[in-house]
Amino acid sequence: MSKKSLDRKAAQKFIVDSRDNGKTDQEIYNELSQQYYDKKSVALLITGTVTTENKNKYKVYNNVLLGLLGLVILLRILVVFSLTIQTGQLWTLLLVFIVPLFAAYFAYEIARYNGPIYRFCGIMTIAFFLQTIGKSEGGTEILINLVFSGAIVGLSFYLDSKMFPDFSPKNLKKDNNGEYILS
Repeated sequence: MSKKSLDRKAAQKFIVDSRDNGKTDQEIYNELSQQYYDKKSVALLITGTVTTENKNKYKVYNNVLLGLLGLVILLRILVVFSLTIQTGQLWTLLLVFIVPLFAAYFAYEIARYNGPIYRFCGIMTIAFFLQTIGKSEGGTEILINLVFSGAIVGLSFYLDSKMFPDFSPKNLKKDNNGEYILS
C-alpha cells in the first residue's frame, strides 16, 4: 500500500469512529501513519480532535463561548453602523463585512470543535482587547470590552486545556524509532 498526503476530513472521521469503537489514540496513530506521509500532522490531528466524552462534557461551555462570540459580532456590527451614521460616509459600511470576520471565523471553527483554534482565539482576543484599550477614552467601553474579552479568553483557554489536553505541537513525545507516542 502506498502512502499519500493527509486527507484531514477522512482521517478525522476515522479517528472519531475508531475512538467510538474503543481504540486508543496510539492504535489510531499506528494505523493512520501507515496510510499517510506526515506523521507529525497525523499525531497533531489525533490530539487536536475532541473525544466524544469531552465533547458532551464541555458542550455547555462551548455553547456559551459561541454565544459570546456571536454577541461580539453583533456589537462590532453595531459599532460600524453607528460610525457610518456619525461620519455620514457610506464607505464605512464596508467595514460591516470586514470587522467581524475574525470573530465569525473563530465561532465557525469552535462550533466544529477544531482543537488548535481555541488557543489562537484566546490570544487574538487579548490582542484585540489591548488594541481597544489604546484607542478608547475609558469608562464603560473598556469595562464592557474587559468583561467580554475576559470571558472569551478564559473560556478559550479553559476549553483548550480540558478538551485537548494532549495537543501540544512543540512537545509531542517520540520513541527511539522516531514514532510519536500518544496516550
